[in-house]
Amino acid sequence: MEFVVAAIIIIILLLVLGVPWILIVQVVVGLMLLLLVAMFVFFVVTLVLALLSKPTKGRFLRIIQHEVVGTYAIYEINGEEYKNTFPAEIMFVNKIYHEGQIYPLRLHRGKKRYMLYDWYSWIVIGAGLVFSGGGLVIAIWVLNLFVSGSV
Repeated sequence: MEFVVAAIIIIILLLVLGVPWILIVQVVVGLMLLLLVAMFVFFVVTLVLALLSKPTKGRFLRIIQHEVVGTYAIYEINGEEYKNTFPAEIMFVNKIYHEGQIYPLRLHRGKKRYMLYDWYSWIVIGAGLVFSGGGLVIAIWVLNLFVSGSV
């Protein structure tokens, strides 16, 4: 919320100082474009890591509450507990996760970290690619309109 208030104050100050509103809109759309590029790259890298990870099976144990991000699904693979890479969908937790059930998973082990992908992760990656890619296309189109002077 503080970010929105600060952004509004900065925009008002820029308008008072005589900066053309079209330039402010171009900068805002440009910043949104950079954010969408970062999101799209994140989901592409995540997709590549998920595809290169090792298929395995794991037993769903429980949902844990994380103090910052939300909730995570915990799986047991070969006697070890692993936390899913993406936060769990808490609204439909009883429909998505069933305690004790064996799920097909993909596990990517690095030297210091691991990434675990369950079937819900594939939905998150797919939706992230679609929405960030679509937003990227729209932001490029809008920025092109402003740069070309059509607006």
